[in-house]
Amino acid sequence: MDYPKSVPSAGLSNGRFVDEDPLAGKPGSLIPASWGNGVTQELLNVIQAAGIAPSEALSNQLLTALRGSGLFLTAPLFDNSRAVATTEYVLRRGVQYGGFDVYNTGATLTVSDVGGVASFASNTPVTARLPATAEIIQGATVTIVNAGTGMVTVSTASAIDVLCASNGAQGAITIGLGETAEFIKLTNQWRLIGGTVALKYSAMSISSLQPNGWKRTPDATSPTGYVIEQWGISSSGADANGVIVTFPMSFPNAVRNIVVTDGGPTCASFGVSTGSLSQFRLYGRDYNGAYSNWTGLWRAIGY
Repeated sequence: MDYPKSVPSAGLSNGRFVDEDPLAGKPGSLIPASWGNGVTQELLNVIQAAGIAPSEALSNQLLTALRGSGLFLTAPLFDNSRAVATTEYVLRRGVQYGGFDVYNTGATLTVSDVGGVASFASNTPVTARLPATAEIIQGATVTIVNAGTGMVTVSTASAIDVLCASNGAQGAITIGLGETAEFIKLTNQWRLIGGTVALKYSAMSISSLQPNGWKRTPDATSPTGYVIEQWGISSSGADANGVIVTFPMSFPNAVRNIVVTDGGPTCASFGVSTGSLSQFRLYGRDYNGAYSNWTGLWRAIGY
């Protein structure tokens, strides 16, 4: 809409309507029928689009239409234009999940699963394929839950997309019974960022399952955030001096306990003395008091 600037007889002044000034001999502006009809129709279009029947007796219908639920359109999912957001759109893009879909077999997830939860409930192993990233806005998420006894293997539906764990390692990710996994969409990539599965890739839960190895267990009271358990096999030495055993990894703060058991049929007894955060001394002899390189299986706990 605009003022009837193209109609000379409208009598506009500086492009706007003016009143008649009899003293100055200036006529007032005239409102052309086409312009008046246009303004009226413009208002009626808004009122009728809201599903309201126009009434001459009411003067608040435009306001009612603007406040109603039938006037505005909800933008498509992930729309990033400057369109006004309806409450429906805001709810869909909020912190709550956008839906909860249940799958009893393997499936390729779609855009409708983005922002929601896909729950797999199968008694046999199945595959959950994340949708192609080309269709999805940056930063969108998908959460997968395994509610079945069968293992869920997560992969990507598109060959050009990669699947990464939270530590950056690429490859399929498996989800066991009762576990959850949250993935975020990046450029040609789905990245694991949350859920119980992410703990497997955390430095707080890693281990070295070698004969001389270690593991970390998360612990809220430890200054490091975890407790370290280490183990190994060592000879006790040929005399009373024993041998120095080096831990597979140094304890950051303290060694709390070291236990040694006999690694053979000799019924040897063992003793230890803690020398540092990285080593301890191991002693061993049999029931006759003989020192002869007895094999001991040791386990140490610290943080």
